[in-house]
Amino acid sequence: MLKTGSEDDIAVAAAEALAYRIRQAVTNRGCCTLVLAGGNSPRKLYQRLAGTSPPGNTATVSLPWASTMLFWGDERCVANNDTASNYRMAVESLISQTDIPENNIYPMPQVTSGHDDAARSYEKKLRSFFETQEHGIRNSFPVFDIVILGMGSDGHTASLFPGHRQVLQEPVRWVLPVFAEEGSPPGWRLSLTLQVINNARSVLFYVVGKSKEQTVLDIDSCRRPDLPAAMVKPEHGELLWFYGK
Repeated sequence: MLKTGSEDDIAVAAAEALAYRIRQAVTNRGCCTLVLAGGNSPRKLYQRLAGTSPPGNTATVSLPWASTMLFWGDERCVANNDTASNYRMAVESLISQTDIPENNIYPMPQVTSGHDDAARSYEKKLRSFFETQEHGIRNSFPVFDIVILGMGSDGHTASLFPGHRQVLQEPVRWVLPVFAEEGSPPGWRLSLTLQVINNARSVLFYVVGKSKEQTVLDIDSCRRPDLPAAMVKPEHGELLWFYGK
């Protein structure tokens, strides 16, 4: 499903879709495991979910934050107060604006070295959580309720970049360190693997920006199956696309 419109329209539509699925997960399973996307694009979406922007946003307020667990799809290997930090962006636009308990927040490690150790540490943390959940593991991978993803104009998503064949084909690990020369900024990152993303119950792409329009259309028409974003095809779940020009 691809829904397009203005950035404001898409923020509203995506927030409503997420709110419905968050509530549904809590009703059906007692909690919702929600993976956040990084970068700057989701800021308006997160403000909607927090009920802070714009005034009169009643569709997504009063979400069951006490039963929602936050995780991250990727993180830049920078200090947690760095403006490039995905964690910092989520704190500013979402976490600080809600009453979500601190114990419900599972950020990726904020490191500037020891990238592989950091990736393995986050995987260990995920295993500790999901192994205690009923139906939390499927096919040796965690089952997130919802994964929010962004996309770059090059078709990368999370920190899975075109041409990184070994990373894209990783068959076992849940989290990997990735050196992204083409990233913004370039450097080391941590990322959930494609296998983990494709094991989710719902995957929602939230993409904004005119520069990404052709890539979105190419993926929607199956012209670029080689791009990482096009490789996101949940085996047992749903795939939603929201694109704002």
